[in-house]
Amino acid sequence: MNVKSQSGIGIAMTEHRKRLEIGVFLPNAKNGFALSSNAVAYTPSYEENLAITLLAEEVGIDYVFSMLKWRGFGGATQFWDAALDSFTLTTALAAVTKRVRLIATVNPLLSNPAVMAKMSATLDCISHGRLGLNIITGATVSEYAQMGVVPRGYNDHRYDYAEEWVQVLKRLWTESSVTHHGEYFDLDECVSEPKPVQSPGPFLVCAASSDEGLRFTAREANYCFVSRENRVECVRESIRAKEIATEEHRSIKIAVPMALVIRDTDHDADAYYRFLVKGADVGAMANIGGAHGKEDRESAQRRGAAYAAKQRPIHMGLQVIGGPEHVAEEIFALATDGDTDSVMLTFPDYLDGLERFAATVLPLLRTSLDIGSEAE
Repeated sequence: MNVKSQSGIGIAMTEHRKRLEIGVFLPNAKNGFALSSNAVAYTPSYEENLAITLLAEEVGIDYVFSMLKWRGFGGATQFWDAALDSFTLTTALAAVTKRVRLIATVNPLLSNPAVMAKMSATLDCISHGRLGLNIITGATVSEYAQMGVVPRGYNDHRYDYAEEWVQVLKRLWTESSVTHHGEYFDLDECVSEPKPVQSPGPFLVCAASSDEGLRFTAREANYCFVSRENRVECVRESIRAKEIATEEHRSIKIAVPMALVIRDTDHDADAYYRFLVKGADVGAMANIGGAHGKEDRESAQRRGAAYAAKQRPIHMGLQVIGGPEHVAEEIFALATDGDTDSVMLTFPDYLDGLERFAATVLPLLRTSLDIGSEAE
């Protein structure tokens, strides 16, 4: 059956209501995800991210997510040149929220697993069991090379390093003491108390795209973030990730980052997008492509070349531009055709975009999907 909106555009309804989680990717790095002088400028500041998080919790969003960034890409907008630390920001947000889940980004290069076990257990206690960790190995290694923390030959064994780190972390969350003598870490009767509120520990996510990264994600994480620029590629990558998880005798959820430009009509949304294009920060775009192109990994070089060629004014994710019905239909198709379990949203203007999404898109989605909680 079809559920009709007031405009007459229908969203297919199924007998079984699929569960879809909605998240928001916070703009904790300068200017968020819009590479345009015509977009809302984010400092970033705690106050900005707090306001967005509180609104997300109020309207029934499931989780908020923040990234870890140590070096930006310059340009006219100084894109990502300043960034709030993800873990510290998440701790502050945990103290003033009640329901929304909180995902902090961590890189195993930057903390011993025993230190992270203690920190994450503490934050899980503060949040009363709402913490998730996003495990990254570094899209651009130069960010970490500037600190002198990158081991020799890191690109050849980055996921071996991350996997041993995660396995030690999980043991510290659940065992009274841990003795471990591995390739990268040595612990002797190491104790970490208290344990996290969540058992066996905070949920884990990873956004890897290589075969090696996807297999690491399938073995160790609960969510796989699939970031592609069109729905067909998202569906293909989602199916691939779940197949790899099946091979590893596990199941994972798929989360897709989506960049939404929402206006009252498709025409208005297209006009606003063209406005963003007019202010596009081509310098920052070139720097993003160049930074990835300098990496040793072939996959990173391909991403850098593709990004430099396309020069989109919105960075990362599946881009959806339109009125409420079009946005809702795109999300519904992704949830059903691609078996997507979660979408993580960005907006050129977060407060305006999130308010529009909550008022006009969420009601349409709730006619045919099991989504979040109603506004509190």
